[in-house]
Amino acid sequence: MKSMRVRAALLALGACTTAAAQSAGQWQGPEHIWRAVCSYCHASGVGQQLLGAKLPAAVIVEFTRKGLKQMPAFAPTQIGDAELAALAEWISKSAPPPPAPQEHAQ
Repeated sequence: MKSMRVRAALLALGACTTAAAQSAGQWQGPEHIWRAVCSYCHASGVGQQLLGAKLPAAVIVEFTRKGLKQMPAFAPTQIGDAELAALAEWISKSAPPPPAPQEHAQ
């Protein structure tokens, strides 16, 4: 079980390099940042599901800049302040994702 968590954390950190490759000011809106950076963990069960959680935008900004537990911090050179504010507002107002389809045993 511990090795699965370690693997998941390493995969998450590896996925975060896409944010480093993208410079602040180059993003095409909050949805682009979400798909390219956040959803890898936050839509796959590695991190907390943020869509529909109704977290305050200020909390999202704080955790994004400082990191929290396995989540790395993202510098203003990776996601600019205005881009992060727009992303945080978009996440804060987002609807929850549709439930995953259930597999039926045969």
